[in-house]
Amino acid sequence: MLGFTLLLLAGAQSVFAKCKCTPTDPCWPSLSAWSALNTSVDGKLIHTQPIAEPCYPGADYSNQLCQYISDEWNNSSFIELNPAGYCYPRVETCPPVNITAGNHTQCTLGTAPVYTINATEAEDVAAGIKFAQDNNVRLVIKNTGHDIVGRSQGYGALMVWIKYIQSGVTFQETYAPSNGCQSNWTGSAFTVGGGYIWDDLYTTAASHDRIVVGGDDPTVGVIGGYLQGGGHSPSGHYFGLATDQVLELTVVLASGETVTANACQNTDLFTALRGGGGGTYGVVISATIKAHPAHQFIGHRLYVIPQTANLSTLLNISANIVSKYSILSDAGFSGYAEILPSSELSLSIPAGAIYMHSFGVMIPSSNASATIQHAKSVLNSEILADLLPYNGSDFLIESTWYNFPSFESYYDTIAGGSSAEPTGVSDLLLSSRMFDKPSLLNNADNLEGMLHTIFSKYDGGPLNATDIVIYLCLIGGGQVLHPTPYTSVNPAWRKTYLLTEIIVGWPEDASAQTVNHTINDLTFRKSNAMKALTPGMGSYVNEADGYDPSWKEDFFGPNYDWLLSVKRKYDPDDVFYCWRCVGSESWAEVTGGRGYGPLCQTS
Repeated sequence: MLGFTLLLLAGAQSVFAKCKCTPTDPCWPSLSAWSALNTSVDGKLIHTQPIAEPCYPGADYSNQLCQYISDEWNNSSFIELNPAGYCYPRVETCPPVNITAGNHTQCTLGTAPVYTINATEAEDVAAGIKFAQDNNVRLVIKNTGHDIVGRSQGYGALMVWIKYIQSGVTFQETYAPSNGCQSNWTGSAFTVGGGYIWDDLYTTAASHDRIVVGGDDPTVGVIGGYLQGGGHSPSGHYFGLATDQVLELTVVLASGETVTANACQNTDLFTALRGGGGGTYGVVISATIKAHPAHQFIGHRLYVIPQTANLSTLLNISANIVSKYSILSDAGFSGYAEILPSSELSLSIPAGAIYMHSFGVMIPSSNASATIQHAKSVLNSEILADLLPYNGSDFLIESTWYNFPSFESYYDTIAGGSSAEPTGVSDLLLSSRMFDKPSLLNNADNLEGMLHTIFSKYDGGPLNATDIVIYLCLIGGGQVLHPTPYTSVNPAWRKTYLLTEIIVGWPEDASAQTVNHTINDLTFRKSNAMKALTPGMGSYVNEADGYDPSWKEDFFGPNYDWLLSVKRKYDPDDVFYCWRCVGSESWAEVTGGRGYGPLCQTS
């Protein structure tokens, strides 16, 4: 028995030219139609249930299971194993709560799909695509559910879930294209099917003494938005963006045909999928990517912890550090930094925030000692020399060097997350911006002003570190700067040294007015502070503000019109839709007062 309530948005679609059918519409497929789809995919159709449904009255209620779900609710490794599981953003329409406390009385799917095909092969994907087309049902594609903008969610949708297309990970000592296509890549490669995560591939690569360019979160899927949208990485500085590594793709098209896309076949599709974003051109079910020889690394971890200094002073010090980032990058450093609330580290300090970074340098096989000496000299002279006079008075400075025999040990220790990354929450928003060398070098004063704007509230008042985190991703420079044939990432990537990301949150009990003010403040005032320093640059499509009014330009740059032509060629009927993806301007959700709803054409 269905233990949740479907939302009724009757009449909301009438002002639009055409809308996708939802469960409340007369055009919604009959149970016999869904049954026929289930038969065609060998019983792999799931009638999706909210993860926390056992917490609510009904046939599936279980106090013991509810407690387990509650314990695992912030574990992305648990969440991604459920078709209704989304690591972020989460729309909390069925949280695991004690309903006797009166906090929630309903459990609904919200933006999760109504039905899910647990695909294990290309034919399952094709069947889902055809059913959605024939029945005018919204279609969404999902792997692990890691998606800042929520592109793999959709009210009243059918989902094709590729998490269990796990056809294996195949290693080639010397890459050979499947169709004899000539390639200038003569190194090793891995072919990865469907739903594997980066943790899987990192482990396999290490067993072959190889490095692959993947995310800092090991629970993110190898195939999906990450790989197709660019993909920054702890190793990207040395080898290029993740999308630059793609040698070949297997794709299920809107027509249901399964094709190979590489430098010889379907080259326009190949190019679009290498940087133009996922979820809109076709469904990628397999990818072959470059594998690089293993190397040693050195690492540096820095904490700048205010003792008597206030937040303003911390931001000034941080701005000076950031102004040296391009120098560090040119010296071989790459990694991630944060300015984050000190409460996250259980610290109670006047500033309410700290600066920390975890950077690394890949050590070449030859001249290793010279590389290490140079890297340490640059960081000591450019960063630590400015900080040490403050040590023990205004700040506590903790500087630690590490030696790592492999990328795997470097990643596991300081460069990446754990195998059970925490999920996101519903009460936050993210904005990002790419910074080139002129926006960083010798620009401490302007960076200082930007940070002060970011940490100030929309209603004035003193600087505040509560509910604000800045990620400073030093993942550009080096090989990222070099254009790669058959890629369609925003060209701004080829000038990027630093990707800055602002995350803002609001209290659970915040009023709708407070939430709207916070969102608008990020989208405009805070984001514009970054844009003012970075004319002609852009945002990272996978980690961006979906409310950005200039999303086409900021996400895709001058490539948008060409990408749209590829979208129209391979998906002329718009069977694939995702918010702020190429071609999405032709559709909009009728959100009503709930923030989500039916998908309708805008003209």
